[in-house]
Amino acid sequence: MLKTIVNANPLAEFRALDEMFDRMLGTPHRVGPTNPNAGLLPVDVVEKDNALFVKAAVPGVDPEHIDIQIENNVLTISGELKSDYEDTQAKVYRREYSYGKFSRSIRLPEDLDLPNVSAEFNHGFVTVTLPRVAQPAPKSLRVPIKNAAPTEAPRANGKAKSEK
Repeated sequence: MLKTIVNANPLAEFRALDEMFDRMLGTPHRVGPTNPNAGLLPVDVVEKDNALFVKAAVPGVDPEHIDIQIENNVLTISGELKSDYEDTQAKVYRREYSYGKFSRSIRLPEDLDLPNVSAEFNHGFVTVTLPRVAQPAPKSLRVPIKNAAPTEAPRANGKAKSEK
């Protein structure tokens, strides 16, 4: 028997049904976020070359509007994407892109070199580099064995030599 994991999202099913009725009846599509993950910042977390890399997709956001904080071993990336049409009299027919504030927090491991954390912005992605603390290589310790004073071993009949 084949078992698969299905990611069920009942709200997305209702939205799809709602959009189908809108198309059938010819009513205009609603303006507003239709993405069930609106406000969620997608990230990749990868470990490579003794460092942790957190890469977050922030398309359309200026690097000056991104805030990166680490507090109590929790990395938080936050910011805001403002719509180009908020202050105009533009008639919006469909809005699928998520605008507004976003934030994502990730618990970090304990062995990071936090004073040397860096961040880089490139083509709509911000990558935070968190180097790990260099762990000292385990040292081998040779334990010397002392020679103890010889003791008399019992004989085959159960008596020692001195018990004649």
